[in-house]
Formats: sequence, structure tokens, C-alpha cells
Amino acid sequence: MGRKKQEDEEAKSGLMVMMVSLNLILVIFFVYLNSIGVDDDKKIKKALGSLAGTFGMLPSGLHLSEGKKILVPGAPMLSFGESHLSVGREFTRMISENAYDEETMITKEGDDLIIHVAEKFLFPSGEAVLRGESKHLLSEVGRIIEKYPYPIRIEGYTDNIPVASLKFPSNWELSASRAAAVLQYLQNEKKISASRMTAVGFSEFRPVVPNDRPKNRAKNRRVRIVLLEAAE
Repeated sequence: MGRKKQEDEEAKSGLMVMMVSLNLILVIFFVYLNSIGVDDDKKIKKALGSLAGTFGMLPSGLHLSEGKKILVPGAPMLSFGESHLSVGREFTRMISENAYDEETMITKEGDDLIIHVAEKFLFPSGEAVLRGESKHLLSEVGRIIEKYPYPIRIEGYTDNIPVASLKFPSNWELSASRAAAVLQYLQNEKKISASRMTAVGFSEFRPVVPNDRPKNRAKNRRVRIVLLEAAE
């Protein structure tokens, strides 16, 4: 009698383990489906972290993971590793954590990853000397890109209002000088190799929006830091 009762309890226990495992697999499956449709790495990581913290290890000793980094149950979320797939996420996190969202954004164009920085955050009007407050942002940018081997192209842009000064006879000189100022900061302060970087000025000729009102012209005055072939 005692043996039969023990066998029944073992059978119930085995069934419970099977049901829990099945439910866990279904939950992970739906989280995966949701992550495909949500282009928000922070939300995806948060969801995976919650699963790791709730369920711990999966059957057979597996862990929830992203790339080579394991999300340890109950531990804080780990930073992305230095892989080909992580550089864009590092920039996204840096921009968000430092509240640079209004001055800076990150996009992809083909195989390239691009950091856009508004002129108002980098330079005084008509000048190519970096503002003091811009240097923290550029230091954060340099901290990330120094870990990766991608070539870097720094691009300067202006609006279509003519510049006429002894220092900058036209918008060509102004846009190129601004790109060079960013390059020199990354080289001198963050020790990014000059052999990896180029600086180029595009003047007013590649606007992102029409130069038909002050708000739009402000959007066109910008610097782009392009990491070549770094897009995920």
C-alpha cells in the first residue's frame, strides 16, 4: 500500500513538472513572437529578464540568453557584449540614459550606423568651436566606438543661409570645419586612431527637410558620425 502511494505521488510530481515545463515553453514562445514585432531592445531585454528572474534555469540546465551574455536569474540586466550586433544598442542606451534624445538620434542606412547630432548642441551659430556641454556626449561616443574596428566618417551639414566671414567664406568651409572639429576631439581626447576617420563637409546640399522655415533649417544644421558597415 505504501509503495503504491509513493508511486502515485511520483507520477503526480512528474506530471506537474511536465505541465510547468510546457507552460514555460509556451510563455517563452509568445515572448519571442512579441520580440519579433517590437523594435525596442529595452522592452525585449526587460521581458527576458523577467522570465529569467521568475523561472531561473530552463530544463536541461539552459539559461535565457542574448548572444554570448547570459541573463542570470534574479541579477541585474547585463550590458551587451562587444559584438558586431551590439554597437547600435550601446549607442541607443547611451543616448537614452543621458537624456540626449532631443539633440541626438541613431539610424541605419544600408550597412552603416549613423549618429545624428544637432548643431545647437555642438556649435554656436556660424562657428566651428565645440561647445563645452557637447564634449560629454562626444566622449561617450568615443568610449563606444573605440571598442569597435569600424571605419568612421564624420559629416558636417548646414542650412541654405549663406555664411560670409573671413574665417568661413561659404557653407562649404563651415560644414567641413565642423566635421574636422569633431574628428580632432575624438582623436585628441579619446585617442581614436586618425587612420580610422575621415571628415567631410556637405554644406547645404543634402537637407533632411526643406529649408523653408527656421525649424526646418535647424534640423538641417547637423553633424553625422557614420560607422561604416556597423549596422545590425
